[in-house]
Amino acid sequence: MAIRACWLAWIAIQTPDQAGVATQLGLTNLRQTSWTNGADLIDDVAHSGGARFSTVVVTPAIEGWALVVGPWCGLLYRQNVAPVTNLCAKLSARFGKAQAYFHSEQSDGEAWLIAEDGQVIRRWIGAHPELALGEPFGVERRLLDAYGIPGKPEDLDPNDDKLNEWDAGWGDCLATTVAAESSLDPTEIGPAAQVSGLMLVADAPPFKS
Repeated sequence: MAIRACWLAWIAIQTPDQAGVATQLGLTNLRQTSWTNGADLIDDVAHSGGARFSTVVVTPAIEGWALVVGPWCGLLYRQNVAPVTNLCAKLSARFGKAQAYFHSEQSDGEAWLIAEDGQVIRRWIGAHPELALGEPFGVERRLLDAYGIPGKPEDLDPNDDKLNEWDAGWGDCLATTVAAESSLDPTEIGPAAQVSGLMLVADAPPFKS
């Protein structure tokens, strides 16, 4: 079943090795849950207080990608940008590809980070364009072209009409749109998906300030 939340944050790692991912991220107290309960917990955690940034759900491998889901890895939150970026770089150095996403059903913003072989290829955070890295590519590039933005959105004047048009609806370029092309879109997981492993809940370590 699909994974949805009002504020959906996740890291996608191209590996079936849940144990390796958990170790790399420093996750503890891993315990099994059902897919339904895990999916429900993701939205519950997004609305919760104390556990919001300390509980994650780790999916089984879905089409070859393991997902770590929860506000803990929310790239949109300013305090998370540096540690999540570092985590993705390290995960990609070990597993080849690691990506971070934030999608809001409340129109609060979109964010994504694509890392391969230890290098960040692209980072875009709608709420913090000054923190962008790399060059737009793939669906982001195509949609920017469709909006008449030949360069990078982070280089535009904040008062630029084209940028305002883009920001009004994120140019139809949602984090889920980028994820669907670069890995997988968790909001579109269906019964035909190839899944291997267990759904887990884990405690995530606090990021060092």
